[in-house]
Order: sequence, then C-alpha cells, then structure tokens
Amino acid sequence: MLGVSVDSSTLTNTPGVQQLAGSWISRADLQLISERVGTPVFVYSEQQLLNNVTRIKDAAKAAGLGERVRLYVPFFPNSNPHVLKPLQNAGVGLLLQLPSEHDIVRRFGFEDFIVSPGHVSDAEITFWARTGYPTFLSSLNEVLYSLDAGASSISVRIDSLDSEKPGIKYSELGTLTDCLKEHNRDLECFEVYCGSGKSLDDMINILEQVFTIFKNHFPSARSINFAGGHGFDYSKWDESEKHFAWDKYFEALQGIAARLEIPSHVKFLFEPARDVLADVGALLLSVKRDVIANAVSNIVATDGSRMLMPSAQLRSRRHNVVFLDERLEEISSSTGVRASLRGRSILRNDYILPGDYWVPEGVGAHSHVVILDVGAYCATQHMEFLNIPPAAEVLVGADGSTHLITSRGHELDKWRNLLTEKENLETFESKSAVLGRGDERSHIL
Repeated sequence: MLGVSVDSSTLTNTPGVQQLAGSWISRADLQLISERVGTPVFVYSEQQLLNNVTRIKDAAKAAGLGERVRLYVPFFPNSNPHVLKPLQNAGVGLLLQLPSEHDIVRRFGFEDFIVSPGHVSDAEITFWARTGYPTFLSSLNEVLYSLDAGASSISVRIDSLDSEKPGIKYSELGTLTDCLKEHNRDLECFEVYCGSGKSLDDMINILEQVFTIFKNHFPSARSINFAGGHGFDYSKWDESEKHFAWDKYFEALQGIAARLEIPSHVKFLFEPARDVLADVGALLLSVKRDVIANAVSNIVATDGSRMLMPSAQLRSRRHNVVFLDERLEEISSSTGVRASLRGRSILRNDYILPGDYWVPEGVGAHSHVVILDVGAYCATQHMEFLNIPPAAEVLVGADGSTHLITSRGHELDKWRNLLTEKENLETFESKSAVLGRGDERSHIL
C-alpha cells in the first residue's frame, strides 16, 4: 500500500495513535475468538454493561433520586438475552414491544417489564393486559378499548413531537382526561418521548414540559416515564466523553421536580438504550485483500455487510474503527491512505459505514478491523440480504471468560442462531470442525 501523510481533520481515527489501550476490547482475547468462531463476529462486554448501569444509578443517588428512578433497557436494540442477563441482578428491567419478545426473555428468567408496543390490535392489548405490566398505549381508541374491557391499569405514550410516530397528541390530552373521568379511572403512568440526538440542555428543557403535563392533566399518576433519547457520542474515544451527563441531568430533574412540588411518591422511569448498550459491543471483521486502489476510490474489502445500523446509514453516523494485524494487535502508522470499508456483496452501496476512514500502512489481506460502539441496534439489524449469513455473537464475562452466545449462520442458513445455553470458547470446537459436520447445537431461534 502506498504510504502518504493525510490530513486527519475529517477522520475519526487518528494517524499514528494507539486507540484501544483504554478500552475493554484490548483485554478481550480476540485471537481466541477469531480462531474458534471466525468473522464477522459481534463481541460484547458484561463488565461494560454493568459499568454503564452503575454510572446512571450512582448519578441518581447523588441527586437524591435513588429511590425514585427505575431503569428499563429496551430489548429490541440488542435482542440477545445472554448479553442483557446481568441487568437482572442489577435491578434493571426490560422494555418490550412484542409478545414474542416476552416469550423469549421469560425463558431466560426476566420478570420486570414495561411495554411500549406502538399501535396494536385489540387482541394484543388483551394479551398485555393479562400480564399486568404497564403498557403504554398510543391512541385514544386503544385507550377506550382498554377502559371498556376493564383493564386493571391504564398507561399511555404521548407524542411530544406532534409527529407521525405512535402516541397521543397534545391536542388529545383533554379528551383523554375526560375519558378517564367518565370511567372513574386514574392513569398509572404516561410516557413522553422527546426524540433522540438531543443535547443535555434540550433534555433538561423538556423536563418542565413533562411535569406540566403531569400537573395539568394527570396529577394522580403514580409514575412518569421520560423514555429514551439520552445521547451517546460515537465520535469520541474516551469513555468519559461518550456518555450522557446523567449527573447534571438528574440534578436538574430533582430541582425542577421540587420547585413544581411533584409528590415524592411519584416514580421516574427511564429507557436508556444507546447510553447503556452502545459501547458494550464491537464488531470484528476480516480484511480480505490488500487495499484496493482504483480511479474512483480506495477500498478495504471486508467480510462484513452493509446494514450495520440504520442510523449509521441514514444519518451518516461515524463509528470509530481500529485496524489489527494477523495476530490481532493494533496497527498504527502516521502514513496510510483514506479508504472506504467495503462489504462482501456486489451491492453497489455495500459499505459497512458511511465515508472514508484512515487506513494505516500495513493493512492488507489477513488483517482485521474492529468497529467500536455497536452494542445498540447493530447485530439486530446486521444485513442478511443477498444470502449473507448472520454473524456470530460472543460475550466476554466480568470474570474474563469468553462464551459463544449466537452461532454463526451457515451457507444455507439465514436465520439467527441464538443459543439456549452459552458455550465456553476455551472448550469450543474450531470453526472448521463445526462447519465440516454441520452445527447441531441447541438454538432457541
């Protein structure tokens, strides 16, 4: 590869700088994972998940909200119950959308749920009503059905954006209040989703709006769900800079709640997704050839596929990347080229991530690339178009053990192979032996 100095002002990875030293990924046995499972493979850290939950809980306690804050991590951004299982002992629940999700996570021992299903049928409303979980209904006619059916509790989702998203609109709040009075019912909880990608100041400014809804329309509600949208900065390398400033946020929330005299028995629910899940995961890919240079662009050919994450493609979101040599050690050089990260199919736009990335001198066939912060949405959205099998998933335990939790798809298999029981990679058969005889492991899906 021709080595040239490059202006790095538009690149996320810095030429000549070692980037992984402070990350949990540097302590994962990527050599073992690559040898036993192959690539592409999603790798997750149990300890990082617990660290992220502890960060939020500590911030709540420091603001005097420890007994009032409840966390419910959405299941759909990382729908692998092996990854999320540590949340059970951490006192964190799950947000569900579908009855099928409920079926899967119950098999793994989860019991603490809230439900935000979007617009659903009467039959599905009846299903959730029987479970007794707080279920956030998204339209007036869904609420009316629940009231007429005698549901034990009523919760609603409010669309604060006045958008086409599911949710009761501001102009309908008066009608909702009247319906509840007619049926002599109180609201259990209301959820206000304020959109993702907002700044800390934006999220704080919305708090007073949410509390005003409580005071004006639902003063007898037992809890308020502030939903998600709490930001995560994918462009940062340092962990302390990536995450949402929960300490400042909770401090502001406590102050506003006290000023507006929100009763102390009212609980505050949150649905953190990216802030809890994003840096829990990384995607390890193999580089298939030396850097390809043509008249149009420089390309790094990998064994990945395009649809890594919808928001990465639709919003041109940048993920940090690191290149590794054949021994899975980081490659850093002050010379190199800018190149696109190509997937394995013939699809015209089969690029793993949008834009160009710094590719240091020495990257070529037999190298690897790690894409950071893919713990939210990425494995669940990883593309299976053009008969590309789904990737394997591996969990690194808090004790350093490494386990396979989703086996890699076969050439004739496009379905996700979530394992019923995780398997220790120390005693795991090599990928060549498994593929040679066909995988007979017990899958839940």
